[in-house]
Amino acid sequence: MKSLIKYLKPALTLFLVLAGTSLMSQQTAVVAEEIDRPIYEDLGMSPTALASIMLIFTAVLVGFVISLAGSARNILEYKQSKMKNGLKTILVLAGVFMAPELFAADAAAAPSQYLISFPDSAFWTFFTLDIILVMVILYLGGIIRGVLSEYKVPSKINVFARWNKTMTDAVPMEEESSILLDHDYDGIKELDNNLPPWWKYGFYITIVWAVGYLFYYNIFNFGPLQEQEYLAAMEEGDREVAEYKKAHPVLINADNVTALEDDASIAKGQNVYTTYCQTCHMEKGRGGAGPNLTDNTWIYGGDIKTVFTTVSEGTKNGMAIWKDIISAEEIQAVSSYILRLEPVLPPEGKLPEGKIVE
Repeated sequence: MKSLIKYLKPALTLFLVLAGTSLMSQQTAVVAEEIDRPIYEDLGMSPTALASIMLIFTAVLVGFVISLAGSARNILEYKQSKMKNGLKTILVLAGVFMAPELFAADAAAAPSQYLISFPDSAFWTFFTLDIILVMVILYLGGIIRGVLSEYKVPSKINVFARWNKTMTDAVPMEEESSILLDHDYDGIKELDNNLPPWWKYGFYITIVWAVGYLFYYNIFNFGPLQEQEYLAAMEEGDREVAEYKKAHPVLINADNVTALEDDASIAKGQNVYTTYCQTCHMEKGRGGAGPNLTDNTWIYGGDIKTVFTTVSEGTKNGMAIWKDIISAEEIQAVSSYILRLEPVLPPEGKLPEGKIVE
């Protein structure tokens, strides 16, 4: 149990640091669902590429776990046997490098098919799984290191042990009395361990990163600040919405319709008017069977929303329901054209009908 706690502590600390960093970055981000982009877009890659990387990395970790688990099993089995030391060493080495077929099989399990999506939930699932696998690897590696220390093996096998010693600066259990403090509470004693170098190095990296971030964003203004990113994203969102509405004109309705002012739209509205409206309202909207559309009197209202509704839904006095015949985009164009008609007053135009609208 002590060994488990010993090797799980660094992994757990790393997990908490990563989780805390993620939470802080999420809290400082601008909360706007409209511009919430998937992780693969933030990383500048396609969902297929990110899914492939996560699957391959997870497969590699699984391969390590399988290999280390097999090694630990063989080492513990041979440790309990009565074989000679020379044979023990050979078997231990065989256990360390066993299961290459399993590792290769898992590494080859990377996706070969094209993935059309990779949601954020899948990314965080893989991320959590990878953290657990790393913790298991550290634990199994500790078991193997502890057993190998009992045998005289080539120095290459002890590379991991030396690296782990350097990164953790841990005092062996048999020497812990040298760093034992006088604190004693209910049988619980405290050791005066040094901070692990891997933790200190990570802390130094965050300081360098923070200084670089400050100079990059706030001093030299190389990168956009959060507010600038938000405004740029909102502009991009508005552009995308406009393009989407243009490509899907059926989405235009009386609640969101706006008067068009560009020449192309007005020309399109004139063509629609000539084709469908001129029979009743005559040339230039001067009125015939239908009312005069050029004066300042309107039976149902003269703003863009009302004119759009009148054309789209029809009226009780004989106006046809045009939404079943022409598109919402065409209704918007012809309504905009009608509102721009030059006045044609009597006697050329039909007498006013309805109420005056300023």
